[in-house]
Amino acid sequence: MAREPESSEPSAARLWAEQLAMGMALLLGILIFMAVFHPKKLAVGAAVLGPNDLQAYGWASALGIVLQVIVHEAGTLLVAWRMKLPLRFRLFGLGANAAAILVNQPRRVWVDALVGFAGPVTGTLVSLALAVIYALTNNMNNPHSLAPFFLGMACVGYFYNLFTLIPILYLEGGWIAPAIAPQAWLFGLFATGLTLTQGFNLVLLGVFSFGLPRLVLIIRARAPQLDLACTVRQRMIAGVGYFALVILLAWLGSTTFDYLARLIPEAMGD
Repeated sequence: MAREPESSEPSAARLWAEQLAMGMALLLGILIFMAVFHPKKLAVGAAVLGPNDLQAYGWASALGIVLQVIVHEAGTLLVAWRMKLPLRFRLFGLGANAAAILVNQPRRVWVDALVGFAGPVTGTLVSLALAVIYALTNNMNNPHSLAPFFLGMACVGYFYNLFTLIPILYLEGGWIAPAIAPQAWLFGLFATGLTLTQGFNLVLLGVFSFGLPRLVLIIRARAPQLDLACTVRQRMIAGVGYFALVILLAWLGSTTFDYLARLIPEAMGD
């Protein structure tokens, strides 16, 4: 009995593994380059991952961070509920609920993208609201004002939501990535790289490092360029929305962190 020819197209799992391996190699290569030739920029870019908010406000900051994660995940659950998807609750963050909800569902690129966007968009709105609270309550004449706490929590939210948009499985960026049009990958990664040259941001570097292999796989025709279940309009919306959110969060996170470094120098290490 003749054997059926095996498909020459790589599986989705194989493509994600290739993207992860290429992204890790690129990220490590850039980090080594920065450590050798631009150590000060690397130190500044990595400082956003430090426990500065905990140093400034102690356990209140820890509680604020937990609430940020809960709100982020609540946005995912709300959108999944509105789309009548079976809900799966996971206590920890980093897009865990999006992965739990979608992993056992048939792949519907646009649906996956909407669920993937839900958490980061919700978290970004909450962070912006915290920044507004800071602006409304800040009193420069009161050195004991709690207003900087709200700005610090907004800064945490910016970087946390940006991290979840790194385009790898099972972060939320990984559920959005297949819906992004090839043209959006090209121009979006160019804009991301340009943003990195203006101010080094380690989290944004993660988005760039794992996004570029996705574009390479598309160009090499290993990753699908089109999905019949996702219209051209939907793919362009996903692409523009994704990179606009990524660059906005990177800019808000970096500028807010720099401002906090001047606002609370003893807590931020200056």
